This record gives sequence, C-alpha cells and structure tokens, in this order.
Amino acid sequence: MGMKSRWVLVLLAVAPTVLWNSCMGSNSAPPNTSFMWVATQGDQMVRAYTISQTNGAINPIGANGSAVATGVQPTAMIIAPGSNSMFIVNAGGTVTAYTVNRNGTLTVAGAAVNTGGSTPVALAADPAGKFLFVANQGTSSDVASGTISVFMIQGTALTPVGNPVSTAITGQVGGSGPSALAVSPVGSYLYVANQFSNNVEEFTFDSTGALTFQNSYTAGINPSSLAFSRCAGVASNAATATCTVADDNNLFVSNSGSNNLSIFSACIQVSASCSVPNGTLTEIPSGSPVAAGVGPATVLVDRTSDFIYAVDRGSSGVSEYQYSPATGVLSPLGAGSGGASVFSGGITANIANNTTTFNWIVLTNNGSSSLSPFKVAVTGRLTAPNSGQFAVQGQPSAILLK
Repeated sequence: MGMKSRWVLVLLAVAPTVLWNSCMGSNSAPPNTSFMWVATQGDQMVRAYTISQTNGAINPIGANGSAVATGVQPTAMIIAPGSNSMFIVNAGGTVTAYTVNRNGTLTVAGAAVNTGGSTPVALAADPAGKFLFVANQGTSSDVASGTISVFMIQGTALTPVGNPVSTAITGQVGGSGPSALAVSPVGSYLYVANQFSNNVEEFTFDSTGALTFQNSYTAGINPSSLAFSRCAGVASNAATATCTVADDNNLFVSNSGSNNLSIFSACIQVSASCSVPNGTLTEIPSGSPVAAGVGPATVLVDRTSDFIYAVDRGSSGVSEYQYSPATGVLSPLGAGSGGASVFSGGITANIANNTTTFNWIVLTNNGSSSLSPFKVAVTGRLTAPNSGQFAVQGQPSAILLK
C-alpha cells in the first residue's frame, strides 16, 4: 500500500472493538436481537439500531436512530467492560462519553475530553473496565508525535493518568504511528501496533494505569489491527464448555501494507511455552505470516468458535480462516484472494470499522454510506442476506454491536 493511501486507511479503517455473543446488564433489546450503534463522520452523529439474529434485519431505534452528536471525525467506539458507559474517540482530538440506556439509545455524558495527543484513532479498555487507552497516531513526519493516552474510568467520567506516553522510546527500538491497541485478557499488558514503523510494542500498566515500555517486535508492513485468540487467558482446558483445547494465547496482527497476518504467541500466563509470564511476543515458527486479501484493515475473532476473519479493505472483501488453538495456525476456508474467500457483493473500497455479534458480521461502507451484514455459518463461511445493504446517512466511520 502506497503512502498516499496509508492516511485514508488510518481514518477510514481504524481497528474497532469486536464483540461476539456478549451481553450488557441493562440490555433490553427484543428477543433474538442485539443493539448496534453507528457513528458517522459526514454529520458527526451516532445512531442506535437493533439487528435481528435470525435474518440480519436492521432497524433504527426511534426517529432517525435517536441520533446524538459525536466529536469531529468519530473513528472508534467501545463500551467499558461491566458497565453501560460508551466512549467514542474522534480523530479531531477528543473522546466523547455516553450512557447506554435500557432501550439502546445514548445519552451524552458531559463535555468531550481532550486526549492530549495528535489524531487519536483507536481505543482499548482493560478487562476490569478501570482504564481507557487511546492511540494518538500523530504524523509520519514526526516520530515523536505518536503517543498513548491513559484515562481512569469512573462511570462515564475520564480522568487523565499522567501525560500521554510517546511510542518513540528514547534509547530503545520504539515505534511511530500507533494505530491499534490490544489489552491482554490476563495480566497487565498493552500491545500497540505502529503503522509507520512496522512493529508492535509491549507495555505494562500498574494499578494506577501508568505505562512502562517493555519491548518491540517486528510485524509486517503497516500493521493496523490487533486481536487476541478467543480462548486466550482461559485458566485451563476445562474452564469453559467452548475452550476445550489449550490455547497458546495468540495475538493476531493485520498488516495492511504487506497483505498478510502475523501470528504471535503471547507469554501472558503459564503455559507449555511460557513458564514465567512477562508479556513477551514470539512469532509462531510456522504458519506466520499468513496471506490475506489486499489491505487487511481489521482482524475479527469469533468468540464462540475458532474462526478468524480479516477485512480486506483494498480488495473489498473478507478473508476467512479456521484457527488451531493448539498451534496458532490459520487455515483458509476458501480459495479466493490471499488464499481465503472474498465477498465483494456490495462492500465498497471504503470499508471502515466493522464488528460482530452472535452469528453476524456487519461491515460499514463509508463511500456508499451503508452497512453490509453477513451471516456466519456453522462452517465459518459468510453469506449475505437477501436484503443486501442497509443505507445509513452521513458516511459511517465506526460501529459497535452488543
């Protein structure tokens, strides 16, 4: 991917929060439906919808989706674990907070908070819902402009934890252009994908949220998304009914410039390959990187089955894989671009954020101002419903389902 398209990718295909089969304490959506929220950059609004688990039908909640304002250029959104607090990061430099109401509508909670960094594009929260991490990408011409902001979460209130931390670590192999974040499901490790320096950084955070740089790892070209394997952090093989094989806590990295996915084993808890947890990443010895379509912008992990998806923005499709928890290897489910299936039916070249819920994946099409739902079959393959695309106003740039 050339330099001209890199900036477009950052603004229109930021890694989203991905949720499968999750529930919210106050969720009162109709039976067999989930809530869905779509932020739009054209009019700087966020709207509420429901999506049917049966047929993928999308319906607005209230008039015009009960739209409320965002900041300038909304790019990613997250609901803090164990809460009804939603946060949207705006590339214009702020984070806006909302309360998620029982009917799925949103209520703005106070004034937007400045991130203290340049071009914030991604969010992550720790599993306890105590800290919010923000990736401020900065610019490729100034390596010191890429930073990570940390906020303590108290309901919908955000309190800065010190000053933003630079990813360009003095005296170390740091990074520039932070574009995606992932917090380990166990331990206190934050991983940062740096799009301009082609690497992934490891930080630890303490009980106050303060970050400490640990290490840097080479990825592919322009890494743009991070996601842990679904059973990462599970204490034992029998911990849940669906995690029956020991998972080596794999971290997947989409490399939009080299059209592939890197697969790392993360030493975040005691396992066969990790005797003393320290957060170290080790690329798996075989099967990494694995080919994807053109410009994979986001990795999606099925939280109920061992399926992995890469949203290929450049080729307007989705690559599908079967995941082996025991080895970390991804096996293509189809024979299309990058060795996996590609679905171009209605997905424009301007795919932005996307997310999943239960047995559906929803992609946002920024150029055509629409959404494309896809049903996840028991085999992991994706199929589009007969209803096709769902039109939305204002050019969608971020989406979240719960």
